[in-house]
Amino acid sequence: MPGMERDLEREFDRLERVLRLWREFPDACSEMPGILESLKDPSHAIELLRDGHVLSPAELFILANLCACAKRIRRLQAQTGIARWPADTVVPSLESVETLLAPGSQGQPRFYVSDAYSPALAETRKLRKHKQEMWHSEMAKQAKAVEAVLGVSIPKTGEIAIRKADHAKIQKARSMRELGETRQTLTHVYFKLKPTRTASNLETQLALLKARQRKQETEVLRRLSQELKPYLPLIEAASQALGELDFLLSKAELARAIHATRPEISYPAAASGLSTRERRDAVTQGEPGHRAAPGPGLILQDAFHPIVLGEVESRGGKYQPISIELDSTVSVITGPNMGGKTVALATVGLCVAMAQWGLMVPCSRMKFGLYDFIYFQPQEEQTPGLSSFAAQIVSLKQPLARARERGLILLDEVGRGTNPSQGRALYAALLQYYLENDTAGSTVLATTHYHGLAAALGVPHWQVRGLTEDALALSHGRG
Repeated sequence: MPGMERDLEREFDRLERVLRLWREFPDACSEMPGILESLKDPSHAIELLRDGHVLSPAELFILANLCACAKRIRRLQAQTGIARWPADTVVPSLESVETLLAPGSQGQPRFYVSDAYSPALAETRKLRKHKQEMWHSEMAKQAKAVEAVLGVSIPKTGEIAIRKADHAKIQKARSMRELGETRQTLTHVYFKLKPTRTASNLETQLALLKARQRKQETEVLRRLSQELKPYLPLIEAASQALGELDFLLSKAELARAIHATRPEISYPAAASGLSTRERRDAVTQGEPGHRAAPGPGLILQDAFHPIVLGEVESRGGKYQPISIELDSTVSVITGPNMGGKTVALATVGLCVAMAQWGLMVPCSRMKFGLYDFIYFQPQEEQTPGLSSFAAQIVSLKQPLARARERGLILLDEVGRGTNPSQGRALYAALLQYYLENDTAGSTVLATTHYHGLAAALGVPHWQVRGLTEDALALSHGRG
C-alpha cells in the first residue's frame, strides 16, 4: 500500500541478496528448496509445547524433523557465508534440542520412545518380548496338535476354514478342545485355536505389561516435553527463520525461472514522508479534478504474462512483449477481437500485483507507485442470475466505493452487453467520472471497441496495430 515504499525496497534488497548468493553458490542454494520441502509444519507441536501439553511421538517426530532440516540448512548457509544472508533467514542452532531428541531420532528426522530414555521402560519391553515369545511357543504346540489331526496348516491368525461339504472334518474339529467354532458362511465353517491355560495366563501377564509400558512411555514423553519447554523460544526462532528462508527462496526461484527484474518504486511527491492515514487525509482535502497527493505513473517495458507466454510458445508461436507508459488518470486501449487487449490488461495487473507482493516482475523495466488496490474486470466475469451487462454494473461498485484510495483499475469492454450507443455513453461517463473526481492518483486503463472514446475524453489512446504472428504491438498516440 502507499506509504510502505521503504518496506518494499527493503524486501527487494533481501531478495537481491539471495539472488546474488544463488549466482555465486548455485549448488548450495539449489539444494535448499528440497530440504525445506521435506520440512513438516511444526506450528501445532510448538503451540502444544507452549501450552504445557505432553507431546506425542508424532509431535516429537516433527520437532526432530525441524532439527534435521535446520542442521542441513545451517551447513549450507555456512558454506555460502552466514553473514551474507538476511538476518531473519539465518537459522539458529538447535543442537541442544537435537541432543534431547537424539535417543529417539538417532540423527534421523524421526522419533521413537527409545529404551535409552528409561531403564525401567527397557526392562518392561524386554520382559514383554520374552512373554510374547513364550505365548507364541505355547500356541504353536496347539497348532501342531490340530494340524496332526485335521491335516490342515494353521495360519498366524490361528483361524481355519473348513468347507461345509467336508462333514467328517467338521465333526473332528468340533470335537477337539484345542479349537472353538467362531462363525459360519454359506460355504464354510470357521474355527480358531483356543489358548491353553498357560497361554491364557501369559495373555493376562502381557496385558499388564502392555499397560505398564504405556504408562512408562507416557512418563518419558511428559519428561521430554518439560525438558523441551525452556528451548521453546529457540525452536520458534528456527521455525520462523526456515519459513522466511523458504518464502524468500521461492521468490528467488520464480525470478530466476522467468528472468524477472527488480521494479523501480516511485514516491508520491506531495505525500512523501507521510503515513498512509496522513496521505489519505490529505487526499480528502483535494478538489475534484486535482490531486492533493499526485500518484506517480506506471512504466512497463517488454512486459509479458508468463502463463500466456508458455501457452503461446507451446503451440510454436512467438510471443510479443508489451511496452506501455501510463501517466494519466485514464488511458484507453482499442483494437480488434483476439488482438491481445485483455492480455495487455492482465499483464499490467500481474506486474503491479507481483511488485507489490515483493516479487521480481516479468519485464525488462518497470517503474511504478504503490496502489491501495487493484481491480480487474475481465470479459469472462459472470454472476449467477444476472446478465453480463448487469454483472458489469454490479461489479463496478467495488472500485467506485474506494474512490478515496489509489487504485489500479483495469476495465475490459465495459458496456459490451448492451446497446452500443448506450454502452459507449455509459463507458464515457464512467471514465469522465474518474477524470473529474479522482484525487488519490488512481490509474484507469480501459479497453474498448467504441470508436473515438479516447478522443472524446482527451486521454492517451493505445491502439493494437494489428496481428503479426499472433503478436500484440501497441503504438502510442492521441485520438
